Amino acid sequence: MIIDVHVHPHVSRRLDDFAELMAIAQQFDVHLVTYSVRPVTAANNHEYPSPENIRACNDQTFMLMQRHPDRVHGFTYVNPGHAREACEELDFRLREQHFVGLKLWVAVPCVDPRLDALMEISAHYRVPALQHTWFKATRQKTGESPPAMVAALAKRHPRTTIIAAHAGGDYEYGAKTFRSCENVLLDIGGNECNAGYVEILVNHVGADRVIFGTDMPGRSFSSQLAKVLGTDLSAEEKHKILYGNMASVLAQTKTIGDPSVFAAQS
Repeated sequence: MIIDVHVHPHVSRRLDDFAELMAIAQQFDVHLVTYSVRPVTAANNHEYPSPENIRACNDQTFMLMQRHPDRVHGFTYVNPGHAREACEELDFRLREQHFVGLKLWVAVPCVDPRLDALMEISAHYRVPALQHTWFKATRQKTGESPPAMVAALAKRHPRTTIIAAHAGGDYEYGAKTFRSCENVLLDIGGNECNAGYVEILVNHVGADRVIFGTDMPGRSFSSQLAKVLGTDLSAEEKHKILYGNMASVLAQTKTIGDPSVFAAQS
């Protein structure tokens, strides 16, 4: 069994194409953790979405959760720039619709104090907060958070489990930055399939803090899976990365319908 913590339903702008991702999930026994940052049915400034666009994104995710309740789990996407609406949206989706986490992309840098209330809500429900993070030699996106900002957020909110999406982009830099942040998990999704990358993460932070993600359909499932299966890690370490670490996180949430699904396998 595998948990893919980084799946988007929006890239092709046709939800019917999500069937291709579901076919992969069925074939490889994968639980898909998905979130939309570009709703199919509405025009959207996806780097600074309005509250209305945010709701459309999360409605889209919820529809997929309802279609595939045994396979698809949703993270709530919010724009912290709309502080009150973001908190209300997160609380509603977690409390009423059994979403299992928070998704933060590039609306505002994650050191913005408006994230504090969202981190506290996440801690209350024991759900993880996934923050897009990327270290670039060229200009960052407006609102994009490099690893140092995510590390600062994690140290400010030690009760919240934070997922550093893409492991910071530059794996070695990200691994070194997050080494002292025990509440940060590193998601390997989205980069090219380069040999040795996952070993770098494990060497710096340990296999218990690395989790599997693909960034599908922006990246292929096979290329991202090869990052783990092609390593020199032990079978136990590969299992932790592909399933066990994230299963332990999801089994502790207060929002998931049946946490025993993950508790039994973690």
